[in-house]
Amino acid sequence: MSLATLVGKLIGLVNTIIPVLAALAMVIFFIGLIRYIYQSADAHGHAEGRQLIMWGLIALFILVSVWGILGLMSQALNL
Repeated sequence: MSLATLVGKLIGLVNTIIPVLAALAMVIFFIGLIRYIYQSADAHGHAEGRQLIMWGLIALFILVSVWGILGLMSQALNL
């Protein structure tokens, strides 16, 4: 098994997992948004919703960045 084959299989596996994780990050983002809106009178709930929104966005940014980097890497290695 060559290195290119191993890297290709790894990229394929990650490309399969990333959409599932992105969907989970979107769910977390929307849960945070709902908490932010519905618990706006409660300071603790408001802050909790803001935290979930922030972590959801950070997770989405990281996942999309990794997906893009892997796409560039697979094109560079002609996988």
